Formats: sequence, C-alpha cells, structure tokens
Amino acid sequence: MKALENDIIKLIEKEINENSAILGINIGTHGGTFIANSFKQNTILSLPEISAAASSLLFISSKILNDSLMQEISYNLVTGKKKIILAVMTENITMVSYLNRELAELEGLNQYVSKMKQFALKISAFVETSELKKEEIFVAIKRAIPSALMIGIITKDGLPIKIQSTMPEPILSAMIAALYNLSGVLLEGGMEYSIIGGENGSVIIHDLDENRILALAVPESDERKLGGYIAKIKAILQ
Repeated sequence: MKALENDIIKLIEKEINENSAILGINIGTHGGTFIANSFKQNTILSLPEISAAASSLLFISSKILNDSLMQEISYNLVTGKKKIILAVMTENITMVSYLNRELAELEGLNQYVSKMKQFALKISAFVETSELKKEEIFVAIKRAIPSALMIGIITKDGLPIKIQSTMPEPILSAMIAALYNLSGVLLEGGMEYSIIGGENGSVIIHDLDENRILALAVPESDERKLGGYIAKIKAILQ
C-alpha cells in the first residue's frame, strides 16, 4: 500500500509541476478511503476529510445526474472566488483537483477538465491492478458478508459516501448519523458499534474512522451470528 501511495504521489507531483493552475490533487476510493495526495500548500481539511467529502460529493452528484437525466457522471466542477474544485470519478477512484481560478480560466478551463479526466484514468489503472481494490472497505464487506441486504458508508454529518440499498440514500444517511450521534451522547464517550435487532433481521452500525460510519442490514437475529459479523467487520478494519 505504501509503495502504491508513493508511486501515485510521484505522478501527482509531476502533474502539478507541469500545470501552473493546479494547487493540489487528492485521490481516494469510492468508499472515502484516502489513497494519496500532494498540495503546493497545506490544507485546512485533513486527508481523510478530503477523501470522504470528495466521495460524498461525487456520489450525490452522480445520483442527481442519473435520476434527472439518466446519465453517468463525468465530472463535477465547483467554482469559488479564488479556487475551483474539479472532482472526477472513475471505476476505481475519486479524484479532487484544486485549481487557481484565475490561472485555470486564463489558460482554458476546458483544457484542465480534459487533463484531469485523463489523469484520473491513469491513476485508476494503477489502483485496478493493486491489492487496494480488494482491500477497499465496501468491497471487503460485500465479500465477507454476502447476505447483507443493505451496506452504507456515510459521513458522521449524515452525507452518503457509498450506499447499496433500496431506501432513499439521504433519508438512510440522516437516520444512521442520528442514531450514531445520539448513541455517542448517551454513552458520553463515543460509540464503537450498535446492533438494532428485530425478529428476523438486524442492522449493525459501526464506527469506521474519525469521519465515516458503516451500516449494514442482515437477515439474522441470532446473537452469536451477529457477533460473528462484528468480528468480521473488525478484522477488515484492522
């Protein structure tokens, strides 16, 4: 994993050095896990925060585009007064590029959109042939618990990052975050995991890291089997 990160950082730094408008690039997985980045200056957000926020931004944008126009997302461009955020999602990664707005518009914004899309595909090819794809949390959970009826990774603020469910993502995300945060208040020290048990099924909510929460629904109510699921989740997170 470290070797992959170093290789990707070298590619990012080369891209930044060759394009004056690029202030930084962050690469993450669809599930919001940080892979690699490089910035000309330090950022206010932490690396995990950027990756989680980027995945959430692209997931929501993708749903909006698909539901309204029945099209797959190509990129998301967010323009501020001084900076532009260009987010791209490929089959394997999410990528956020921070651009100096004045320079990018002067040199041609369309040029940077095209460049960043090509660069994202290049990085995606690296990740596709690595072990990282197999280790991605969402994929690992699906493989370890194939009976799961719902799997969701969300931010602790209640924004969807990656969700597989028949329930509307915003509603599901908001409810999971509310349960997580309320449980943390009652415990006075933060929640590690929670099991919501029914007669024929259960929902497991598990803390992932400082920014993300995992939730899954399983057709099981047996306490021993649920304990086995918790053990599998912990093994994946280690």
